[in-house]
Amino acid sequence: MQDNSILHRIDFQETHSYLFSLLEKAQNIEDFCQCCYQLLSKYVKLDGFVIVNNYVNDVEKIKVIYRNSIEKDHTYLSNIYNLAKIHNQCINNNHLFLNFKDVNNQNNIDEYNEDNKDNINFLYIIPIDFKGKKIGSLLIDIESVKCSENQCHEIIKLLSKYLSIYLYQISMEEKEKSLEIEEQKLVKSKENQSKYLSHMNHELRTPISAIIGFAKMLQQQLYGELNPKQAQYVDAIHQSGKYLLDLVSDLLDISKIEARKEDLFIEKILITELCESCLALIKTKAEEQGLELKLKIDSDIQYCYVDQRRIKQVLLNLLSNAVKFTENGSITLEVKQDNNYLKFNIIDTGIGIKKESQAKLFQPFIQLTTHLHRQHRGTGLGLVISRELARLHGGDITLISEENEGSCFTLTLPLSN
Repeated sequence: MQDNSILHRIDFQETHSYLFSLLEKAQNIEDFCQCCYQLLSKYVKLDGFVIVNNYVNDVEKIKVIYRNSIEKDHTYLSNIYNLAKIHNQCINNNHLFLNFKDVNNQNNIDEYNEDNKDNINFLYIIPIDFKGKKIGSLLIDIESVKCSENQCHEIIKLLSKYLSIYLYQISMEEKEKSLEIEEQKLVKSKENQSKYLSHMNHELRTPISAIIGFAKMLQQQLYGELNPKQAQYVDAIHQSGKYLLDLVSDLLDISKIEARKEDLFIEKILITELCESCLALIKTKAEEQGLELKLKIDSDIQYCYVDQRRIKQVLLNLLSNAVKFTENGSITLEVKQDNNYLKFNIIDTGIGIKKESQAKLFQPFIQLTTHLHRQHRGTGLGLVISRELARLHGGDITLISEENEGSCFTLTLPLSN
């Protein structure tokens, strides 16, 4: 006579292998659960095999994932589920086995009347969880057992384990599909936004440019002299027009970058020429404020591979900000090599920035509230666009600053293409 423990081990190992292969082969959740039901039927005579999700949208509510008998109505399912709720230790802890034919177990089910028991003989309830997260419950209405009670318990617990893995896989796949759909919607939305802003950019540029042009002509008093009040109003019109034109341009830039529609034209650029041309554009304004401009480039650095127009835009934004917020002292543009990266440091002796305010600088439409920031109105998009352009190049913009001690904005770019 063969040893029962050996027979049990062989069955258990084969069941493990079968369920493991089922994780790959099952076409859908219905197929997987049906195979589990058929497997369990070898060991017990089943009157009900139900898998429920105890939480739907984070609310405790019954949702039947699978049931083996179509003729079992919702009342039957609710009865089983309510038993599981009454004995919630099966949900929160391990498992619950109720023997309705055992008078000693009657105390456990006194709360449930005879009608609700619905001729249940044995009820096995076991939670289905994965890595501590509750997924659902396996509720098994057993008419009779074909094997030992220990074997029955082991097989059911094994089924619960593999059900938890499969249900978790399914939930992750559904989440991935949902995220893909949402991502596609977002991309489409950004594309539409980019197209709309591009269209609006062209529609707005013409009238705004006309306003700026006419205001400039009035400032030059080509058609007669202006009194002081008129001159003041014309200056306001001119400044507001330029602000609107800058805002339109910035909105178009940020929308193109977010929609990944910004194409970079990478070319080999002489670093000295790039830096000198940027400093030349802010020189007049810096001299008016009595600021000293300095350029320091490591002797062994000559070229970089960038989109010249876009990187020049980034450097000009950082240098212009330095001029705006530095009342006296100097502004230094320093270029150094750090391993495989170039670092463009824009160092000023200006007002500096509080640590709690530094993160806000790289958020859209954010402007700080110092007296100098109030004097120099901007769109609040310059640094956002500059950082995104740096990241499109594979780099970044970072900040080191102390209040009243000046600031150092660093543009980091890959050394090679």
